[in-house]
Amino acid sequence: MHPVDDVLAAPFAPLDDADGARLARDHWGLDPVEVRRLETERDDTFRIDTPDGRAVLKVANPADPSDVVDLQCAVLEHIASADAGIPVPRLTRTSAGERWVRIAGRDGEPRIARVLSWVPGGTLDYGRTTSDDRRALGALLARLSLAMASFDHPGADRVLAWDLQRLGGLRPQLPHIADPEVRALVADELDVFDHVVAPELATVAHQVVHNDANMDNVVVDDAGRPYGILDFGDMVRTAVAADLAVAMAYAVPSAQDLAAGAHPWAPAYDVARGYVGVRPLEPDDLALLPLLVRGRMAQRMLVNSWLAAENPSNAHHTLRANGHAAAALPRLRATDPPFLEVTA
Repeated sequence: MHPVDDVLAAPFAPLDDADGARLARDHWGLDPVEVRRLETERDDTFRIDTPDGRAVLKVANPADPSDVVDLQCAVLEHIASADAGIPVPRLTRTSAGERWVRIAGRDGEPRIARVLSWVPGGTLDYGRTTSDDRRALGALLARLSLAMASFDHPGADRVLAWDLQRLGGLRPQLPHIADPEVRALVADELDVFDHVVAPELATVAHQVVHNDANMDNVVVDDAGRPYGILDFGDMVRTAVAADLAVAMAYAVPSAQDLAAGAHPWAPAYDVARGYVGVRPLEPDDLALLPLLVRGRMAQRMLVNSWLAAENPSNAHHTLRANGHAAAALPRLRATDPPFLEVTA
């Protein structure tokens, strides 16, 4: 299966707030006082306020197979058992004791609904973080990785465009990158991946990982310090180092900060240092990190450009990160990363 032959761009008829309230009542016995739709890319997500607290109702894209939805439910129960101190959403089983329920969508198509606990707080803004904040995030991600190390599920072995080990399979999407200079830069990064990264990536540690520690998925407290992780929708079995590299890529300074002279690698390696302080990595993993961060920048431009071509009406949303990646990748390639000490 090709990485972009999955369900990433599958369209759907969205449900409304009244649908969300009805599902919450009928299948979970909740008493919604207020229902508010939350902006998401591929599914219907609602905040459900009840007299007893707040919850999140997620109704999966019709193209999402049940084993992938069950994967996302099962891992939350596993984390609650393996390390209950990690603030991630907790799964709320249905009134019948099931992890999820199959429902009819707006056009009668089968969809899968589940309810999660609400994790309070804001979302991460790297521009307002300190080095200690970034290290704290790395440490949190390492705890999560350790908690998930013993997790297994058949749904994790899937072909996913956002899985860094599949980067080479995205080469057919190069024509969707409009700027010829950026397209040539990404093509060169694909060559590096195919000839250098991919052979090494196959030899390092793999497990089921979160795979999407972007700013919207990191919850911060009132002081802006990271403390919780959301959204396990891109979870997959892949290299442990790739999971860390994804988080590091989001810590790369903005195009504006790079233009002002910010070191392109320093914030990302704060995250890495926090991570290896909790979960030491092998030398081969550490050596791959800078190439994987660069690969993630190329991956973002490839996947987002393809998504924009598939759904032009949403291009403003899918292409919003490409400017950062296009500005960052040349700086990352031209600058040596900091030394990261082997702590194993």
